[in-house]
Amino acid sequence: MSLLLASGCQMYVPGGNPFTDGPDSATTWESTTEVPKTVTLIDTRSGEHLFVMEIPVGQKLVIDFVTDGGDNAVITPDLMMWEVFPSSVKYGPLSNALTVPDRWSRKIIVDLRDSGEYAQPATDRPLSVDDINDQPDWWSSEGGALTGSDPIDGYDP
Repeated sequence: MSLLLASGCQMYVPGGNPFTDGPDSATTWESTTEVPKTVTLIDTRSGEHLFVMEIPVGQKLVIDFVTDGGDNAVITPDLMMWEVFPSSVKYGPLSNALTVPDRWSRKIIVDLRDSGEYAQPATDRPLSVDDINDQPDWWSSEGGALTGSDPIDGYDP
């Protein structure tokens, strides 16, 4: 039972969930520094690119198709729900939608971009020195005791 609960909390992982994965479940593509990905959805009847997403490094794209959720029973009978999440997120709502052709008239192509891209740093991360109040005493012109390093052992704390 605990194995089921532990794996059930990881819905959006590349390769899928081993207990609920199937042809009608959500699919996840993760973009890493070594393997950045671009996902393209193509209408095979016309060759039109319906959806192109260059997944940012450190993020993942989750796509789920809802059969008969589209707005036109002939041209676009299905609905594609999608979302881009940080790589650490295992589950969440898919808040974007696009009507798409049925499963026999669409194709997904995953392209690998050149490696060497880097994830954008978090905007809310703490910086080592944010403002004058965050600086240590020895940083100011008045000076202060230098703490936290031992020049004898040669390593920083």
